[in-house]
Amino acid sequence: MIELQKRYSVFQRRLPVIVIDMQSDPDSSKATVWLIEHLGKDEYLALCEKVNKSFDEGNPKPWVVIEQNSLRYYLYSTFDDVLKDYCNLFMFGKEDKSSFPYWFAHWCSFQVCALNLGLWKFKYLFHDFEKPWLKLFWPYEKVQKWHREHNKHHLEYGLKHGLDKVDWYALMIDWECSHMSKKQCPLNCREEMENKLSEEKWKTYEKEIRMYLGNLLNAYFM
Repeated sequence: MIELQKRYSVFQRRLPVIVIDMQSDPDSSKATVWLIEHLGKDEYLALCEKVNKSFDEGNPKPWVVIEQNSLRYYLYSTFDDVLKDYCNLFMFGKEDKSSFPYWFAHWCSFQVCALNLGLWKFKYLFHDFEKPWLKLFWPYEKVQKWHREHNKHHLEYGLKHGLDKVDWYALMIDWECSHMSKKQCPLNCREEMENKLSEEKWKTYEKEIRMYLGNLLNAYFM
């Protein structure tokens, strides 16, 4: 079983999928259990029948892609065909948040993104520096809340101190680089801005966010 993430729209790219080779999955017993547990026995048998029928018709499609949220599934002939529609994300997940490897991977991607944009500053060497250390003493939720309220590259800082006090350059870099290392953050900065503005919490501040961040995006990203 291989976990992939949808390529196309912003909404679809946030939906993880499971990929199973019904013909020669090395972990077929685990895959069978997963399919029966999530699809139900009848739907699992129907899926097996569809796969077998594709072989009987001379157009074998042993690769099954299942959307984890909707449980819709699609048949593919080869794994290369799957990868035309989906991308594999071997990245850090939620369970790794604020660990030292997670932080370092994000730190590296932040530095590279800042350099590529011609916006690097010495202070960026200390980006998110306190998070893995605080995680040694606090639960992640507390670390995240404290970090966002005390660091200028987060919108939550702007709620406490005023949006004009936000470091919008650093915020732009932070959002733009996150998809390079974080499995749960597949969006680029512009897409993340739209995602945030779809949340009720930030709709009140849409005009200001678009003014500050939108103008930067228009300047640095065509």
